[in-house]
Amino acid sequence: MLRLVLGALRARTAQAWTVFALAVLLVTAATAGPWYAAAAERRAAAADVAVAPVEQRMLSVRRQLDPDGDAPVALTTFRATVDRLLTVRDGAPVLGMAVSMSFGKGGESSVTAAYRDGVCGHLRIEGDCPRAAGETIVSGATAEVYGLHIGDTVVFSSQPGAPQEQARVVGRYELADPAGAYWANPIFRREVAGNIDPFFLAADAFSSGRFVDPTFDYTTTVPPAALAGADLADQLRRADYTLRGAGYYLIAPTQDLLDRIAADRAAIRRGVLTGALQAVILCWFALGLAGRHTAGDRRGDIALLKLRGSTRRRVLRLAAGQHLVPLFLALPVGYGIGPLLARTLAGVVPAEESGAVWRSCLVAAAVALAGGAAALIGAELPVLRAPVALLLREVPGRRRGWRRGAVDAVLVVLAAVGAFQLGRNGFAAAVPVLVAVVLAVPLARLLGAAADRAGAGALRAGRLRLGLTAVQVSRRPGADRVFAVVAVAVAGLTAATAAQAAGDTARADRSGQELGAARVLSVQVANPTALLRAVREADPGGRYAMAAVVDDTARPAILAVDAARLGAVGRWLPAYGPLPSLTAGDAPPATVSAGQLVLRARNAGERPMALAVHLQDIADGSLLTVAFGPVPAGEHEVTAAVEGCAGGCRVTRLDLVRAGAGDSLTVQALRQADRAVFDSAALGDPRLWRGSAKGPAMSVVARQGTLTLAQAPPPYRGDSSAFPMAAGLPLPVVVAGAVPDGWRLGDPSVDVFGSGAVPVRIAGTTAVLPSVGTSGILLDLDAAQRLGTGGGGRTEVWLAPGAPASVVAGLTAAGLVVLGDDTVSARADRLAGQGPAVATRLQLITAGLGLLAAAAALAVAVVVERRRRLTELRALRRQGLPARAAVTAGRAGYAAVVVLGAAAGLLAAVVARLVSGPPGRPFVDDWQVLPAPPALPPAALGAAVGAAVCVLGLTWWLAALPLARQVAGTAPSVFAGDGSGSETGGRAAR
Repeated sequence: MLRLVLGALRARTAQAWTVFALAVLLVTAATAGPWYAAAAERRAAAADVAVAPVEQRMLSVRRQLDPDGDAPVALTTFRATVDRLLTVRDGAPVLGMAVSMSFGKGGESSVTAAYRDGVCGHLRIEGDCPRAAGETIVSGATAEVYGLHIGDTVVFSSQPGAPQEQARVVGRYELADPAGAYWANPIFRREVAGNIDPFFLAADAFSSGRFVDPTFDYTTTVPPAALAGADLADQLRRADYTLRGAGYYLIAPTQDLLDRIAADRAAIRRGVLTGALQAVILCWFALGLAGRHTAGDRRGDIALLKLRGSTRRRVLRLAAGQHLVPLFLALPVGYGIGPLLARTLAGVVPAEESGAVWRSCLVAAAVALAGGAAALIGAELPVLRAPVALLLREVPGRRRGWRRGAVDAVLVVLAAVGAFQLGRNGFAAAVPVLVAVVLAVPLARLLGAAADRAGAGALRAGRLRLGLTAVQVSRRPGADRVFAVVAVAVAGLTAATAAQAAGDTARADRSGQELGAARVLSVQVANPTALLRAVREADPGGRYAMAAVVDDTARPAILAVDAARLGAVGRWLPAYGPLPSLTAGDAPPATVSAGQLVLRARNAGERPMALAVHLQDIADGSLLTVAFGPVPAGEHEVTAAVEGCAGGCRVTRLDLVRAGAGDSLTVQALRQADRAVFDSAALGDPRLWRGSAKGPAMSVVARQGTLTLAQAPPPYRGDSSAFPMAAGLPLPVVVAGAVPDGWRLGDPSVDVFGSGAVPVRIAGTTAVLPSVGTSGILLDLDAAQRLGTGGGGRTEVWLAPGAPASVVAGLTAAGLVVLGDDTVSARADRLAGQGPAVATRLQLITAGLGLLAAAAALAVAVVVERRRRLTELRALRRQGLPARAAVTAGRAGYAAVVVLGAAAGLLAAVVARLVSGPPGRPFVDDWQVLPAPPALPPAALGAAVGAAVCVLGLTWWLAALPLARQVAGTAPSVFAGDGSGSETGGRAAR
């Protein structure tokens, strides 16, 4: 039996190699899936962890404790207890203590007094690090606001009347790595301490007992392996239960990250299952088609075996053996190629999981080969059951009968139901292939009927090439099945290519919207004024760099940009609408310089009061406060010294200090040397002054050449500030999304950079803005920084495409510290690591495998029919059929099937998308800020159909080439004339 099988394989090597190739594709598709899923899940989880906010990767354990006179020992005991109870941790923890205290220097504010391990290594310090009790360091921003200098003494108390703790300021600090993991814990950041950064002290300071019951904190990172694992949530729940039982509190803001990782896993598994199953089923159909054509070619052999008395079982074993040999030989080849392909695309699988993955690949390969063998043997059964007379018949019978029609009808119904159900349950990627089945099966039957009629008509009209081609399509029993397989393969490839292209566009659009420019530098700078100055010095022409500040914590969120450069540098998308004009009108700035400042004022009350004049350096944005007074009752002139302001300072705010309810101070003049800072015209112009529009505020009245500041009586006493107009108001803004509710009831205003509520006017509305998304406002940074006294939000430098390295070098030379560097392409690449994108890539690969399977099925159909077709065409040639008509008829039959099948596949892909909508979510977090890109990009459709036609066309050309050469070499009969006329050829063909 084995010799017979091998002999049969040698007799039909082309068919055997085709079955072998199809089996290799089948096993490759089946084994690539498990490996790709395992590796891609790991990579997607790692990508999610890499882009997640750093606080989502941190764990913090806290408890209020009494240091009991020795804070360092209490910290050591605290760490030992948490080390024993918390099993989910990575590396050495960072210990700290924090407590809210009252801080007084000319008033009282709530601040955080804190100690943290290694804090000085994460700060840039001017001065010294606190090393003993009684020493502290303060942030540069807090020092400017409260006028603190190195050497000053600050006083802390737990509550009014409680014992006080004094500490000497030994240094000023700035965060060295504000975006790093060290600063992810919010109790050591400004977010908890209001507008004042924490005061850091030595650990021994907490031993005094005046810092009552500080919060002890233990911060650690979650191990990356645990984040990528599936049981982290359970581990954290168990740890939280254990810690709470001991009186400790676990803060684990990882749930959003875990949900994102779980969603990625689900998307990858759905995508891998969809893509691999489509390729496997298409390979099964292709194998069944190859088996049917091969069985048809063996009809004479089977008839001879039956005539010699072979039993049906023996014939079946012989036929099955010819298929099982190439299938078994394909197993090790596909088993090696599949995981190798998946490893190339998705990476390696961890060693501890590789054994299970290899076993999954083996099971998948066995199931796929079993299905392939069933398809091949099932295709043989009709031939094996056929009587000898039918097997010896050379002319194909007409394809009629209810069985085949019933099978086609059932297949169409199942495909339609499957498309509906899968499209509603997250498997939208499978819909185009199922729609292709729904369309291709009836179209294939119509193709045969149409070709039959067209062929008869063409032959009667003497159009030999068209007629013979149509007859070949209609009379060959496998042409309609090849058409259906080609249509399904092209539909799958077209849909996968379109999904990949649409996903690439969506990721690029999202990256551009979130960043705002082609490249964005996150920088550390003292204030917006210094940011503007540095950017303008680095890029004087305004072609490559733009300063921007993004405040996501404001409501609505604020995006402030150097509006004059937005058009040249920003990535302005069509969804934002027309480029707005945000330039505010200028107001004459009130400036002072170093020297004596003279205030003439009238105190209408009975008690003395003071006036604080807040200044901002025009060059670097640093803040300075000049205090006048106290001013006794009546009219007086008082002086104060201005230190610094070598390049000039602008007046940003006037504050009443120590004013009681109903007290008022009338400013009559503010001058420096012989120059008026505010003359009577400026003081009496109500257009140049405003009070705070945020909550209760004092009365600010400008009239008759004076400015009167009056504190409101209780219970309306509130803000005690007056702001000079340093920019034209109201500021023009562009609003994204709904207008804030407060703007509907009163005058629109927004608080920018500590300026109080600044009046604004709506210069435009849009659905979405760069960086802030669907809810936020866009305004001019230059105007905003002239109105504000500080900073807030993320400070960034946006760079245009092609920005030279000299611009970045100029930024650092101007004093900016670059904390991060991101580009649209880099962010899009990170988004491409998420589950939906990873799944789409595999679906594109498996669609390519399906196309190769369709090409193999086409090749076996052409090769198997070549001998019979050659006999027919030679007979026609000898009867006078022209050589060109014979060659065309030999080639064009399946060429028409390829072209029509590709058109049907394209139609199916388009119909599927029109019916079911987009192929699926391009992002795991359901991001929908921008309109979705077209689901069927014309370029992607053209590329997919073009690639399919090239592959299938080349396969057809190579398979049909020997037939064309042999037909062309056949000489016409001497009794048929010269063959030049069409009448003789037409009679021969008929």
